Amino acid sequence: MGLLLTSDVQYIKGVGPAIGQLLNKLGLYTLKDCLVFFPREYDDRRKLPCVKEVECGDTVTIVLTIESMSDKKIKKGLHVIEAVTFDSSDWMKAVWFNQSYLLKVLKPGLKLLVKGKVETNLFTYMPQINVSETEILRSLEDIKKSTGVIIPIYNLTAGLYQAQIRDIIKQSFLIGKTLIEDNLTSHIKQEYQLMDLLPAITEIHYPTSVENYKKARYRIVFDEFFFYQLRLESQRIQHKLIAKTNPLIHTHILINQYYQALPYNLTNAQQKVISEILEDLRKPVAMNRLIQGDVGSGKTDVAIVTLLAAIESGKNGILMAPTEILATQHYLKIKALLAPFNIQSTLLKGKMKKREKEESLAIIESPEPCIIIGTHSLIEQYVSLSNCGVMIIDEQHRFGVMQRIKLQDKANNPHCLFMTATPIPRSYMLTCFGDLDKSIIDELPPGRVKPITSLISEELLPQIYQKCAERLRLKEQIYIVFPLVEESEKVDLKSAVDGYESICIIFKEYRVGLIHGRMKPDEKNEIMQAFKENKIQLLVSTTVIEVGVDVPNATIMIIQDADRFGLSQLHQLRGRIGRGGKQSYCFLISKSNSEQAKKRFKAITDTSDGFKIAEYDLKIRGPGDVLGTRQAGLPQFQLADLLRDEHVLLLARKVAKQVLTEDPQLISATYQSLNKQLTSFTDTIIGQHLN
Repeated sequence: MGLLLTSDVQYIKGVGPAIGQLLNKLGLYTLKDCLVFFPREYDDRRKLPCVKEVECGDTVTIVLTIESMSDKKIKKGLHVIEAVTFDSSDWMKAVWFNQSYLLKVLKPGLKLLVKGKVETNLFTYMPQINVSETEILRSLEDIKKSTGVIIPIYNLTAGLYQAQIRDIIKQSFLIGKTLIEDNLTSHIKQEYQLMDLLPAITEIHYPTSVENYKKARYRIVFDEFFFYQLRLESQRIQHKLIAKTNPLIHTHILINQYYQALPYNLTNAQQKVISEILEDLRKPVAMNRLIQGDVGSGKTDVAIVTLLAAIESGKNGILMAPTEILATQHYLKIKALLAPFNIQSTLLKGKMKKREKEESLAIIESPEPCIIIGTHSLIEQYVSLSNCGVMIIDEQHRFGVMQRIKLQDKANNPHCLFMTATPIPRSYMLTCFGDLDKSIIDELPPGRVKPITSLISEELLPQIYQKCAERLRLKEQIYIVFPLVEESEKVDLKSAVDGYESICIIFKEYRVGLIHGRMKPDEKNEIMQAFKENKIQLLVSTTVIEVGVDVPNATIMIIQDADRFGLSQLHQLRGRIGRGGKQSYCFLISKSNSEQAKKRFKAITDTSDGFKIAEYDLKIRGPGDVLGTRQAGLPQFQLADLLRDEHVLLLARKVAKQVLTEDPQLISATYQSLNKQLTSFTDTIIGQHLN
């Protein structure tokens, strides 16, 4: 019986169990995985240079014959193979650093195809190539296969060679090309001039021209986005069908009282978002909305109004935060703001005294509607959330998808509001959160003054400390942030603990606090409370203060070793100051002189627009680092790049919406193939890894 797309890689000709295990390390488990294991780059060997044509500094691929060779161990950890080689035009020295395994195969007389950087040998003045990749050409067949063409270069793992993996992919093609089904409908392909799937996959592995490669890549990227968007959009439609819940009939009495008690007016952006939320809550379909607002845009007011709408309808309002420190901050703030309205509120977190926990559970279980603020401990079995009207999940990308689902199930399909202060560019929003309705608070409340951000070298720290002393005399407060808790032998950075000790000496007439992630929650809360009440004037911290900490009296932040933080993280940290109407200052201290560091610091000092900063951060660091791939549910695309290919994403999304508007269940003959792709885990090619 022939192989199927789902057949184990070990059964592909030339693989077997041992090489199969190596392929598994690359994420290749089936024949299908091999077909869509696309090259990371290409080596254009259509016209290879001869020795006479190469110049110093070039990185070249060239065919050479070994005349003689030697090897030596220069010092511990450095082994060098040297060979005198030639082609029809001249002589060349070839050098291999730390590739001693090649000694078993390299022999005088062998013809090689090598890739590397060319320099001039200082002793012989002969051109020298420092070889990074080596292929042995044993026959005319090898020469024919390896030259005169564009060669794919694949990711490798220890024990696998390029020639080997190329042969495995080629074998996969011979077997698999008849099994590839193109599930995109012909009218979509025609309308958007998309290449057929088999030629597209073939062209990605074995490009014939730049033009054809671009068309092929466009087709694959479209498929990756299209089937993912189709899934998100059909989930959204499904949600609206099955997520039936009780509409919340709010009276606006409490909400209006809250507005009147505020010492400021809400911004237009806040009012717009609140009206979208209240409209959602009146429907018999559970709200599923994401609120995105930059640091300090006033998401807390939006959250409180949403919770009050639940209370007015005789239901509980729940706010879930990712950390105990943030949950406690929310609780204290909400309790203080709602004190005049006689509304019950309670805090539930992991580390609580038994009596406090029992009191909290009694409030939750009483028939009187209340506001419940907690951490993931709300998911625990002993917590009853049956009377929940609204659930707000703050900094939602920090929770795993399963945690969110578990919480929603416990509360019997509540109206859900997700909030994030992490600015997420449009392409990521559409991909990670495409199944949610979205609102953006794109306006800062009056009285917020944007911090002035400066990059400072370490020698100027004494002057910065002088500025701090002036502010401290005015009864203002200061954050000093470090990237590490304790000194690491491997990384030469000041730690928060060491920093704390030196700050205590420099500012000995003031109280200095230290806070970091390894402290017990109670200790952290105690210190934060003391800082909030100005019993502590300087707070030395790691990034635990990144989200949700609100001390309006803090006007200076010093961030040590700022090059160790992501741009979005620096922006979040900086958002902790400038909350009290006074001009505030953020000083970034860095020793790094690299070009990349300079560009990054220019981005953060030039703008306070979180979205621009996030886009730049994503270009540099990639989505996984910025969002935490697993939490954000970001799919692992093979070729698609969310920033570079945003135009394709927008088209794919438009087409997916059109298709589901025409046929929400994909049951018509036209869309049978799309349905098959969406529901199948086995017999489809592109999009399978997104299931």
